[in-house]
Amino acid sequence: MQRILQISDTHLGREPGPIRPGYPDSDHQLARVLEALVRNEPRPDLLWLTGDLAEDPAPEAYTRLLDLLDRHVPGWPLAGLAGNHDEWCDLDRAFTSAGHALDGHRVRGEWLLVGVNSAVPGQAAGRIEPAELERLEQVLTRHPAHWVMIAIHHPVVPIGSGWMDRIGLTNPDDLFAVLDRHPRVRACLFGHIHQDFRSERRSVELLGCPSTCIQFAPGSERFALDTEHAGYRVLELHPDGRIDTRVERVPGAGPEEAQA
Repeated sequence: MQRILQISDTHLGREPGPIRPGYPDSDHQLARVLEALVRNEPRPDLLWLTGDLAEDPAPEAYTRLLDLLDRHVPGWPLAGLAGNHDEWCDLDRAFTSAGHALDGHRVRGEWLLVGVNSAVPGQAAGRIEPAELERLEQVLTRHPAHWVMIAIHHPVVPIGSGWMDRIGLTNPDDLFAVLDRHPRVRACLFGHIHQDFRSERRSVELLGCPSTCIQFAPGSERFALDTEHAGYRVLELHPDGRIDTRVERVPGAGPEEAQA
């Protein structure tokens, strides 16, 4: 069995501290989540960071991110994705220099894990470019005997929040056209939505993750924060293609406490 941990939307600023007035300190929030992972979860086969790792494109934010990871989860296998707030080149440079993967794919036992880039410079919504779709197609074709889980930053289906559904993935049909040709695809992880989400399409689990920073209120037509705590997702991937998954919350400062 493979154990995957997902964290998302860390939103580290150019300097430590809240990224907006009334928000909690993003660095402290991430540290609290990492401490909970070490305390409560066995060492995973992969810790997957699914985008919006910085609030603004800032190399110094990625340096602090890697320092926090090295301090709290030294030696853990890591992979990352860029989100709409990230600068892909800076993030790739930081991850590569630290020996971690951005996007790409990896085999873990009977499972193939594929990171897909959906970030579009200067845009909140996401899109998977033709070259990235072709790479995904080629990777899946080369591994027909493996079960597959992909990760992407943007949600691939509407989540029922009007404002967020307008800035999700703009070409999901292109993605599903690829996935539908490969029956061993079992799950698609994503971030961006700052909340727990679970749905299914043609036996493929669609799984959204809370943020380590602040949470968005589910079902809201306009931008609204939730009072839920930060969280992370745990996935247990079985050799027969089954997936057990849960979201864990980590008590800490929310928007209200941060304003006090």
